[in-house]
Order: sequence, then C-alpha cells, then structure tokens
Amino acid sequence: MNFRLTESIAAGGLPLLALACTVTCAVQAAEAPASGCGGHGVAVQVLGSGGPELQDKRASSSYLIWRSGVPRVLVDSGGGSALRFGQSGATMSDLDVILLTHLHVDHTADLSALVKSSFFEDRRRTLPLYGPEGNQFFPATTQFVRLLFAAPDGAYRYLGDFVNPSSRGSYLLEPHDVSPAATEIRQIYDTKGLRISAARVIHGSVPAIAYRIEVDGVTIAFSGDTNGDNGNLERLAKQADLFVAHNAVPEGATGVERALHMPPSVIGRISHTAGVKRVVLSHRMLRTLGHEPESLAAIRTAYTGPVTFADDLQCFQVSP
Repeated sequence: MNFRLTESIAAGGLPLLALACTVTCAVQAAEAPASGCGGHGVAVQVLGSGGPELQDKRASSSYLIWRSGVPRVLVDSGGGSALRFGQSGATMSDLDVILLTHLHVDHTADLSALVKSSFFEDRRRTLPLYGPEGNQFFPATTQFVRLLFAAPDGAYRYLGDFVNPSSRGSYLLEPHDVSPAATEIRQIYDTKGLRISAARVIHGSVPAIAYRIEVDGVTIAFSGDTNGDNGNLERLAKQADLFVAHNAVPEGATGVERALHMPPSVIGRISHTAGVKRVVLSHRMLRTLGHEPESLAAIRTAYTGPVTFADDLQCFQVSP
C-alpha cells in the first residue's frame, strides 16, 4: 500500500516544518509494464531492491540506467536480478557497460546468468565491466571474472570465449579494476556522452566503490554498500539529480552492521551535504522493512527533499 506520510520536525531551534513525502511500501507487481522503463529521456530502474536474505521476497541489488528507451548501464547483478532484467525488457546486446560496487554475493551472483543469456543475442562489441581491486579477502574484479569464465580452471570455463581476446565466437567481456586513491574521484569511462566516475567507500574490510553517472545533462549516484564514513559520497553525489542509497540497517545499528552500512541519519546527512535532488532507498532488508516511518524521520533530521523506498522493477524518470 502506498501512503502519504506528513511529519512535523522541530530541530536546532528552527521553526516547525510541515513536510510531506511519499513512502512506497508495496512490493511491485511481478511483471514489468509492457512498455518497459525509460521510453524517453534518462531513467533508473531498480531490478533488485533487497539484500542477501530470501525471505524479503526481493531480488538482490541491481539497477539499470535507460537512455531514450535503451538500457545502457547495469550497476550490480545480485541474485534474482537476471530474472528482473528479462522482465524489464532489457537485452545484454544494448548495454554499454557493467559496474560492480563490490563482490559480495548479493551484488554479483547473477553476473554469470546474464553473460550466458547474451549467448542467445547478437552482440559483437566489447562489453567493459568495472569493479574494485582486491585484497586478502576478495579477488580483484579482473581475477573474479577470470575465476568465473577463463580456461582452463574457471568455474564456468565452457563460457571461456567471453574472456578470450582471440575468440571469434563471441564478444569480449573486458574487466577493469578500479583503484582510486583514498579521497580521489576518478573518471573511469567517457564514451558517447556517458561519463562515469568512481570513489572508494568503506564497507568493512570489503573493497567497495560508489559510482557517479553523468548522461544527457543529468547525474545519478549510487552509494553501493558503505557505512558512509570516509567523506567521499558527499563529493561524488554532489548535486546529483538522483541518489540511490542503501537502507540496509535501521537507525541505532551498532557493531558489524554499523561498520558495513550507513543508518538513515547518515544517508540524510550525506544527501543534504551533497545537495542531491532526490533520494531512492534500496537494499531493503528484513531489519528495515516495515520501519519506513522511523527511517524517514531519521533522514529528515538533515534532508528535506523527496525520498522513495524502492521496490523491484520500479522506474524513476530522471529527465524528460
């Protein structure tokens, strides 16, 4: 059920403000609209709005950026997102680039399924894929892709043609490790009016990247999973038209949960400091589902712009 939530907040000696925000609580219908998302302009479609739990009845984290009705950028590919990708009407042949925020299962599990699906499409051009460098706990993105597909030892080495530059039987999946300096906003892609920048974010001991996508005069920022503590999101998301942030923990989270994820008040602070125009909250887990009013109240201590709690297959029009 969708509902309007109006609240009054008095803080820091400011006058009482009456604010209204739409909170979306319903699980979207299983089927995408026949026309798909983003028939015109730039749009963001949430393929997966959940986390690693199965009981939330959501696909795990994944997003599509549509440009004039064509899917151009895929951000993450968590479990269940390949099904949502198909339901959206998207095809792998149209993608310009894939971005991975980090290599946790709930952000990468369906990458192999998507690559396999592209075998049945007519794609010939290289498909670049960007993700974080590795450490003692995680492989680098280039190594991750090799471990999945490359002969002779890849888990799915029967798909080795996708990563073999000498192969003539398929397009080339081309992985890149993203390793900006600690406080650097690094441009990693600039082709045909699509510009992508990346910055490091903190997600415990997991190498993690947040992304800024600029296309056709609009800016979209993706936090990925992060505790929000290193100051990079504020600069990466500066003046973004849409900021996709992860609502994985409730306000008051402590311990490991807080080391991995930002609570709602931090999302609000970052959104306010960055001056973003709209916030979409995704990566919704059982510990935050059903607590949208409390999460919104914590966000509202700093940020007064539009906030939407995302559902699978939901489409957000960013430009006309």
